[in-house]
Amino acid sequence: MQDTIIENATAVLKDRVVPHASVLIRGQLIEEISKQPGFSDKYPGARKIDADGAFLLPGFIDIHSDNIETVIQPRPQSMIDFELAMREQEKQLVNQGITTMYHSLTIMDTNFGGERVAQKQQLRSPENLTKLIGLIRNFHEGDHLIRHRFHCRYEITNTRGYSMLLGFIRNRDMQLLSFMDHTPGQGQYRNLEFFKSQIMSSQQSEEEKERILSQRMNRAKLTDEQLAVAADMALQAGIPIASHDDDSPEKLDYVTGSLHAEICEFPVELEVAKEARRRGMQVVVGAANILMGRSHYYNLSALDAIRAGCADILVSDYFPAAILHAVFQLYEQGILSLPEAVNMAAYHPAKAVKIEDRLGSIEPGKCADLLLVSKKGPVPVILSVLINGEEVTRLHYRNDFVGEDGVRYD
Repeated sequence: MQDTIIENATAVLKDRVVPHASVLIRGQLIEEISKQPGFSDKYPGARKIDADGAFLLPGFIDIHSDNIETVIQPRPQSMIDFELAMREQEKQLVNQGITTMYHSLTIMDTNFGGERVAQKQQLRSPENLTKLIGLIRNFHEGDHLIRHRFHCRYEITNTRGYSMLLGFIRNRDMQLLSFMDHTPGQGQYRNLEFFKSQIMSSQQSEEEKERILSQRMNRAKLTDEQLAVAADMALQAGIPIASHDDDSPEKLDYVTGSLHAEICEFPVELEVAKEARRRGMQVVVGAANILMGRSHYYNLSALDAIRAGCADILVSDYFPAAILHAVFQLYEQGILSLPEAVNMAAYHPAKAVKIEDRLGSIEPGKCADLLLVSKKGPVPVILSVLINGEEVTRLHYRNDFVGEDGVRYD
């Protein structure tokens, strides 16, 4: 494989920004980072990529995104072929700077009714989930643009799917496991009135809402013993474990003690995020939360958590493009330095899922998953993406308003 040199880049390393940098890629790995003038002259046979001053970032690692569900099922009654959807999605993801995607698939009991659940019942059936998980593995091992991994989001009210969960762990089908509980009255839905007004249909009577709410609040859950068995199996298999929507120190006691969780996804209150961080957990916040300035369920503001120094990881959650824009917003608003903001999207998630030895930062010996990013006005845009040292996409922004003949064209 021909050597590649990216020259004249503004390289964003873990701890500093290096202007006018050259990065030598040999094979699939980063070989050297240099500020030496004329560095590329030492390698006359290397392919040269002139960054023209653009930012050079490590590829983003998104460890929590259910966007694939939306791509497969863009409307409640429309189901797109799974492989077609995966092919189309990864073309979008790579041009949004995401080079490693942990597809976050929810393993829930589809026999339970409700409007929002019903829309996803067909996609989330055991047969379709098994098919999609197999496709994620096949993409990762076969022809693909980006790295595809499986984040198993297990709803603990899914008592029917327990054996499926154990099978996924036993077969090493997943690369990340999170335990979720969306029972109203705690976690994300601790405000019952908000749940009724925002989650339930406005067409339902108050009596119907109360009936459904009671059903949901009284659903059976996996026992502590069952959850501990699954968590122990995952730990022994080397699968990272996350908790979800933690709402109290007592919940943190349980998820860290019994479930071996080292990742805290979307804590719902600032004090819980602070406590999770104090315990050494990696705290996850949503990039879209940053762009909107709030949680879409009016829980913890990601900006508040970052300002308080108790957030580590940015994830897209449901809008993959948000990561790139959130990184630059955090930097340009003076909330974080550029290396700190980039680390939230690359190095910290890599560390959380235990792949930081080869991904997540621009360092010699690591895989050359790299992004060239420029600005178009206030908006950061991807110019080029390399994965394992190979350029997989290049975008050229045109300005055809004035032609070569000097004539202005509308």
